Amino acid sequence: MATDSCYLGIDVGSSGVKVMLVRSDGGPLGVASAGYETSYPHPGHVEQNQDDWYRATCLAVREVLGKNRVAPENIGGIGLSGTSHVPSMLDEHYRLVRPGILWNDIRSEAQVRRLEEEAGDLIVSLTGNSINCTWSLAQLAWVREHESEAFRRTRHVLFSKDYLAYRLTGELAADHSSAVSSLLVEADSLEWNRELRDLAGLASDMVPPIHPSTAVIGELTPAAASDLGLPLRVPVVIGMLDSAAELVGVGATEPSVAVIRLGTAGGVMTLTDGPKWRRGCMLYPHPVRPQWYYQAGTNAATISLQWVMSLLGMSTDGGYSELDGFVAQVPPGANGLLFHPYLIGERAPYWSSRIRGGFSGVTINHGRAAFLRAVQEGVAYSLRDCTSLLDWDGVSDIRLCGGGARSASWCRIIADVLGLPVHQMRQQDASALGAALAAVAGCTRADLRKLAQAGVTESVRIEPDPMNRDVYDSGYRKYRALADQYLKTFDEAL
Repeated sequence: MATDSCYLGIDVGSSGVKVMLVRSDGGPLGVASAGYETSYPHPGHVEQNQDDWYRATCLAVREVLGKNRVAPENIGGIGLSGTSHVPSMLDEHYRLVRPGILWNDIRSEAQVRRLEEEAGDLIVSLTGNSINCTWSLAQLAWVREHESEAFRRTRHVLFSKDYLAYRLTGELAADHSSAVSSLLVEADSLEWNRELRDLAGLASDMVPPIHPSTAVIGELTPAAASDLGLPLRVPVVIGMLDSAAELVGVGATEPSVAVIRLGTAGGVMTLTDGPKWRRGCMLYPHPVRPQWYYQAGTNAATISLQWVMSLLGMSTDGGYSELDGFVAQVPPGANGLLFHPYLIGERAPYWSSRIRGGFSGVTINHGRAAFLRAVQEGVAYSLRDCTSLLDWDGVSDIRLCGGGARSASWCRIIADVLGLPVHQMRQQDASALGAALAAVAGCTRADLRKLAQAGVTESVRIEPDPMNRDVYDSGYRKYRALADQYLKTFDEAL
């Protein structure tokens, strides 16, 4: 049984909570998870009950402590990370007014168009980001217009995982990255901006104080300590967005390192030295200040694979070995079968909630293995779309993380499609690890950059196969041509 101080990183993901247990030097000891439901009350509406985050957290914390035989009194602190942009609206009694609207919800199209027309230039100049359905500003505008009674009852608004921070500590707080994900923060000052708050209809006392990612915001309340099975007075560190935590978890603290995430959504991230708008990209503050990072995202990465595997009666519960075996049966290019992963619209480079994708080039000779390979290649093509929006000067190291990076075939395909060497990281639960490292840094005053760099585990370097270059360049040209047709057909027809 561990006797030294250990730390917990809690990551609120799109489908469940992951909890990482680490030593005081940041070395991982174990991980546990617990899921929750996502609701789709209307077409294009995607919601979660934020109290489910808390219940799942309690289950996962107890599990990880039990599995690793760590006494509760040895927990020295907790750090948080979570999926971006989700607003939690609380009434005067600090109760939730309505479920949280997720980042892939597209109900706010009309509000986005109006805000773009009325204040698009202002939003870009203040935030370094363009308005779209992903941002909390648009979601709050929708609630204000369509659920006026719920909006009227709202007294406090939290963003991303900060509702979980409130349930754990009783404190209303935000970190720089979760606050920026609201689109209500001025990039230069990293403070709430009055003009942006006015666009959302929020008064100054409705948003919380903003802290650095390693700030201790409070201690566990008696109720939270009891629910988690932990002692009183365990400090809680505010943490960061999941994408920021992934950067920390894989040691991406310098501009020479780029990160590709294969999670529910996919994304490509590169670091930059200041908050400058970049077309088609999202911009967030890096936990290691004063750096920032760009993210070009694709909406449906592992969710595309899980969808098609479910249709084919398959599961990844036992790992990716069976999937990799099937994919290996089909040559690069999937025998002409193409897949566009626009199952829930698309972000970069199209930023269209209406675009739809699918399979093309299907023949009677295509079997299960071809469809699986086509999905992995289609997501890789979408990531190549993302890379085209970013500046790769000075990048010498590309690190793959996220659940999908457990698939050896997928990592190989990404290297070949991009034509770039990549590192398949051994530590795949990067967000939870990044949150745990924030807990260590915040509670022990250790340097977060040094912890992140020291915590990088072994990786597998994958070189692109030059024999596959022509087939994937040709496939990408077809992919782009069809993507333009999908955009024209669905974006204009609806």
